[in-house]
Amino acid sequence: VPTYRNLIRIFMKKEIVNWPLAKEEELKKHAVFQDSPHEGAKERWELLKKRVVQHNIKVVSEYYEQIHIKRLCELVGLGDKETEEELSELVCSKFVYARIDRPAGTIKFGKKQTYIDRLNGWSDNITKMLDLVENTSHLIQKEQMVHAARAKLKSKK
Repeated sequence: VPTYRNLIRIFMKKEIVNWPLAKEEELKKHAVFQDSPHEGAKERWELLKKRVVQHNIKVVSEYYEQIHIKRLCELVGLGDKETEEELSELVCSKFVYARIDRPAGTIKFGKKQTYIDRLNGWSDNITKMLDLVENTSHLIQKEQMVHAARAKLKSKK
């Protein structure tokens, strides 16, 4: 029972799970992973591995905004093609939002922006830019006034 409790706790945490699992042989002895009562033990073990990989991708998506494909492959313990297939499956089932940039070799995680979020971001950026322009204009006018005052002082002497 403690081994199975630990397995559940592993999935409850937002941490990457190493594969092969600790105490893997003990887990394989459970009736779920035996062919004796029902056929398909190997498929169920592969399904557990798939769920571990999917859990790892979800964890990575929570901690990274952008990651190289090679690094994601290292973290989940799969090759490029398998990692991309698992990621695509998670994206299609809407568990994760990600965009793959194959030429750059990167994956961008994050929530899909609605048009309202995009417009708000654009508006914020425009406001920041206008504040910078206003501040710069103020500094230029101040500098011009200082130079004009110095020029008047020099002309009086």
